[in-house]
Amino acid sequence: EDERTGLAHGLREGLEGAREAVASLPEEIKEQVESAVSDIKLKSTELLGLTKQTVKEAVKHAIESGKDVKETVVQITSHATERALKEGRFTADRVKKIADKVMSGAVEAAEEAGKEVKDVALGAFKGAHEGIASAVESVEDKTKAFVHEDLAETKEDLEAIEDLFIETVRKVARRSGEVTKDVLNDLADQTKKTSSVLKEKAIHAAEATAKRLKETSKDAAKATAKAASKTAHVMAKETKELGKRSVDVARGAITGMWKGAKDALKKDKRE
Repeated sequence: EDERTGLAHGLREGLEGAREAVASLPEEIKEQVESAVSDIKLKSTELLGLTKQTVKEAVKHAIESGKDVKETVVQITSHATERALKEGRFTADRVKKIADKVMSGAVEAAEEAGKEVKDVALGAFKGAHEGIASAVESVEDKTKAFVHEDLAETKEDLEAIEDLFIETVRKVARRSGEVTKDVLNDLADQTKKTSSVLKEKAIHAAEATAKRLKETSKDAAKATAKAASKTAHVMAKETKELGKRSVDVARGAITGMWKGAKDALKKDKRE
């Protein structure tokens, strides 16, 4: 957790440094850097602790627009959930925390606005559910680098994922107003009784993980030392890459040359 906090702090400093570096430069360069900074923050919302607030603001704008609110909320919450889950290793604890933040952010926006509450609650449930299902699909590839203990834990998490999601939905419902509470509890009841896409994908991923677990059981001890800190390493690498991009953009802008800033942005797109 301390390392994660340090990574977030370093990324924030890098992003703020990029903004300060271009403060006195032409408006068009500043706009390009701001766009790059926003893009980086969007990719790292969970690391930066911005998941809930980002969703809340997006849903607020969707409500204000008044157009296709439920469908828009589904897209917002689905993308936010999937993106946040893919920032780190797939675990039951992360699923619960992220789903809670995403759904809470959405329903709070609607309840504070005093309108579209039912549609937002419906959209938030569906979006978070779909986002988790999409993240589950990528688990199989990631487990190829897991050690025995990680595989066993992931298998257990996958097998329990639907129940954990329903538990989180009811938790959000308890903190919400009457309309949201009724909608979320009804959806949780329906999901409990039927088979869902999430449940099917989780079963498939759990079976694949079980197979992988069996294959690695013989050399688990050897693999443990090699991959014990893999999750932290991956997160550090991704954060360094994001920070490097902001530094590249800032350096290009500091020189006062259009080419420097544009090349840095183009470089990110190619990567």
